Amino acid sequence: MTIRKTIRTLLPTPALRFIRKVRGTDDSESYKNLSTQEIFSRIYEKKGWGESGDPSQPFFSGPGSHDGAVFSDYIRSVHDFLATFEKKPDVVDLGCGDFFIGSKIRDLCNNYTACDIVPALIEFNKEKYKELAVDFRVLDLSVDELPNGDVVFVRQVLQHLSNAQIMRAVPKIKAKYKYLVLTEHLPDSRNFKHNLDKPAGPDIRREIKSGVVLTSEPFNLAPQSQREICRVSEYGGIIATTVYQFSG
Repeated sequence: MTIRKTIRTLLPTPALRFIRKVRGTDDSESYKNLSTQEIFSRIYEKKGWGESGDPSQPFFSGPGSHDGAVFSDYIRSVHDFLATFEKKPDVVDLGCGDFFIGSKIRDLCNNYTACDIVPALIEFNKEKYKELAVDFRVLDLSVDELPNGDVVFVRQVLQHLSNAQIMRAVPKIKAKYKYLVLTEHLPDSRNFKHNLDKPAGPDIRREIKSGVVLTSEPFNLAPQSQREICRVSEYGGIIATTVYQFSG
C-alpha cells in the first residue's frame, strides 16, 4: 500500500469530504437526479469513502470499517451480545458494505443474510466470502421487503440516508426483527440536534452537527428496551452502537 493510500484509509470524514469535493465526487448536484442505487454505486466507483490500497479489493466501505481503533471494540461488544443467545441467532446485515466487519462476527451467527444496494459489490462479496456460507442479496432497505431473521445489524448506514428513507425503513425493521443493533456516527456533544434532514449521499449528519436518533422525532421508535453496548470516540465524534429489543 502506498503512503498516500494508507493516509486515505485513516482520514476522518471531514477530510475525506474535502478530497471528494476536490475530485468532484462530493458535489450534491451530481447525486441529485440519481436513484439510491446509483448514488451508492457512484460512491464506491469514485472511491468516495477512500480506498483499500489492495488492487484485489476494489470496494472500500470507509475507515470506520477498517480502523482497528473503531471496529475492535465494536466486534468485541457484538460478540458479547451474540453470546447471550442460547442458540446462534439468524442474522440480517442491512448495508453490509465490503463485509469486512460482517466476516468477523459470522461465526457466532446461524443463518446470515447480508444485503447491500450496490449490485457489483454484492457480486464481489459472493465470490470473496463464498467459504462463509453467507446469503448475499441486493436490497434497498427503505423500499424492498426485508429478509427474515432474529437480529438485524444496521451499521453506519442510516446516517447516509434521508429522513424519508429512514422513515420507510424503521417500521419494517421493528415489525420484522426481535433485535436491532444500530451503529451511528454522532457529534461528541449530547446536546446535538437530532435528525436534521439531508439527501442520500456519502456525507453524514455529523457534518451539520446532527445525528440519527431513532427514538426522537420524526421517527419516534418505541422499543421494548434499549441499551448502548459500544461507544468509541473517533473522527471528531462518537460512534455509538445501541441494541433495541422489540420482542422476545
